[in-house]
Amino acid sequence: MSHALILQTLRRFAVVVITLLVNLWGTDGQFSQAADSSASPKISYYHWANTYTNQPTLIQTYQPAHLYLKLLDIGYQHPRLVIHPTRIETPPTVPVIPVVFVDNAAMQDDQLETLYQQIHTHIPPNRYQSLQVDCDWTEQTRETYFSLLQRLQTDYSDLSVTLRLHQIKYAKRTGVPPAKRALLMYYNMSEIRDPETDNYILDNAVGKTYLYNFAEYPLPLDLALPLYQQTRIIRDSKLVHLAAGITPTPNKTELLAANHYRVTQGHYWQDYYLYPEDELRLDTVDMPLLQQATQLLASLMQPNEIIFYTLNDADRFDAADLNAIANTFTSRSQTP
Repeated sequence: MSHALILQTLRRFAVVVITLLVNLWGTDGQFSQAADSSASPKISYYHWANTYTNQPTLIQTYQPAHLYLKLLDIGYQHPRLVIHPTRIETPPTVPVIPVVFVDNAAMQDDQLETLYQQIHTHIPPNRYQSLQVDCDWTEQTRETYFSLLQRLQTDYSDLSVTLRLHQIKYAKRTGVPPAKRALLMYYNMSEIRDPETDNYILDNAVGKTYLYNFAEYPLPLDLALPLYQQTRIIRDSKLVHLAAGITPTPNKTELLAANHYRVTQGHYWQDYYLYPEDELRLDTVDMPLLQQATQLLASLMQPNEIIFYTLNDADRFDAADLNAIANTFTSRSQTP
C-alpha cells in the first residue's frame, strides 16, 4: 500500500472516530439532561409580612433553596398609589428572591411610570437580578400590567410572575404575561365572601375544575402551595373580618360542623369583638389536603421549584413530609 493511500485511510478512520465521539458526547448530554429533568424540584418558602427578622431555627430546619421575600406592597387609593416597603430588621441568611405585590387597582395607565420607579427604588436592579411580580390582573388592566412587565424585563434578568388557576385555564382570554417563568398559586381558589365556603385556602374540588391547558401554557410553571391557616368571621351572612388563629374560645362558641362554629357569648378574640350569632369558618391545611393537591397536579406540571406559603407557618409540618410533597413532582428544567 502506498504512503499516500495509508494517509488517506488514516484520515478517514480519524473522521469516523471523531464523529463517534461527538455523537457519544451528544448522547451523554441528552442522558444528562434527561437525568436532570427527573430531579425533584427545589423547595423554597415565602415570607409575606411588613417586617422581616431572620429566623435561624426555621431556616436550619426547613433549609429553603430561596426565600421569596415580599419587599414591596403597592396599593391604590384615588388618586395616588400607596407604597408599603418591608422593613428588614435582620438580613436573611439564605438567597433571596424579592417579590413585589401590586394590587390590581394600582394598574392605572397614568401610574405606570410611578409603579416602575417605585419598584426600581425599593428593589434596585443593581442589587437584585431576580424579581417576582404578584398581581391578579384582569382583562381591563392587562395592557398596563404587561407594559410594566416588559419594562421590568430589561432590568431584571430573571423575571417571574404569579398566576391564578383561571389565568391558565382561560389563557387565551387573560393573556400570557411577558416573563421568564410563571408561578401557579394553588390556593385561595374559592369565594372568600361566601359564608358556605368550607375551606377558602385549599379546596381541591374547586381546584380540579380549573386543571386545563397546562400542556399548552407557553411559560415554564413553578408551584406555590399553602401552609397557613385563618378564620373568617361572618356576621349576618357577610364576611366582616379575617383572623390568623383558628382556635375558638371554649365555652363561648359551639361547633356547628367541621371547622364551623357559632359564637354563643360576646367576647374579644384576637383583639376583635365577636357578637353572639357570629359564625367562624376555620380555613386550614393539612398533609392529606396537600397530598391530594399534588396527586391532581403531578401529571400536569413539572415545576423546577415548589414554594410553600409561608416559612412562618412551616412549623406545623415535618420537614420530611414537605420534602415528600416536592418529591411527587419531577422538574422540567434545573436552572441555577
